Amino acid sequence: MTELGKRLREAREEKQISLDELQEMTKIQKRYLIGIEEGNYAIMPGNFYVRAFIRQYAEAVGLDPDELFEQYKQDIPQSYQDDMPQPLSRVKTRQQLSAEGAKWLDWLPKLIAAAVVIGAAVLVWVLLQRGTASEPPARTSPETAEVESPKNSPLEQAKEKQRAKETDEKAKEENEQPAAGEEKPASPTAALSVTTKQGNTATIEVKHDGSFAIELASKGTSWIEVYNTKGHSFYRGNLTKGQTKTFDLSAESEVWVKIGRTLDVDMKVNGKPFTYPFAPKDEVYQKLHFILKK
Repeated sequence: MTELGKRLREAREEKQISLDELQEMTKIQKRYLIGIEEGNYAIMPGNFYVRAFIRQYAEAVGLDPDELFEQYKQDIPQSYQDDMPQPLSRVKTRQQLSAEGAKWLDWLPKLIAAAVVIGAAVLVWVLLQRGTASEPPARTSPETAEVESPKNSPLEQAKEKQRAKETDEKAKEENEQPAAGEEKPASPTAALSVTTKQGNTATIEVKHDGSFAIELASKGTSWIEVYNTKGHSFYRGNLTKGQTKTFDLSAESEVWVKIGRTLDVDMKVNGKPFTYPFAPKDEVYQKLHFILKK
């Protein structure tokens, strides 16, 4: 085992993360995770993957990958162009282009800008020619001229529509507001208190009025598990960026919620923001055991 592999394994064990859980969090095969801990890079697909897998492993256990690469650079193989995945290695860089192609690329933005300027000038000239060539409208006598009423002009019609829209919206808001003496229904309440904390696991006692719901909103990608102690799983999988999951747990007495990256997941209890028992920057992976009491 290398010094790097030893440090990664110690960080994983300190956070009480098994290799199976780490495989679910990183989507890296378990045999590659073992290879990283043992320093057996020969089983990897290439040097590029070695560095990529080490970076994902480090981030999952809360270590700085750049710091590890600098400290243990003698233990980590360097990544070269030949080791990159096939789709990336086929991409031609600017240096690989011929001298003539690079020259055309340099001139392309200038040519586009010149074409836009010329096109705008031609359009202005055409509009001016049309304006000067058109004949002035024939005058009509006051008796025969049809004078458009200001009230029927397009501008007045648009203003009238806007006023009608604002009136409808105001009436809708007034209808939605409770009548005098009538109170809006109160949102479900829940009193939370952390009873025990050990490692990255916390037990939270919840006293609620018969309604208990949890909302998880992801800002990145995180592994999520929500299940009760009776063997029923409400959700198990990755929560991707922008995705939100809501769970009605009012009928449960005990619930477990496991979050792989608390830095990327905002949590609400009965519609109110929930503060994690551990600071996400200190404990990225957290296991929350809720004990529910009505």
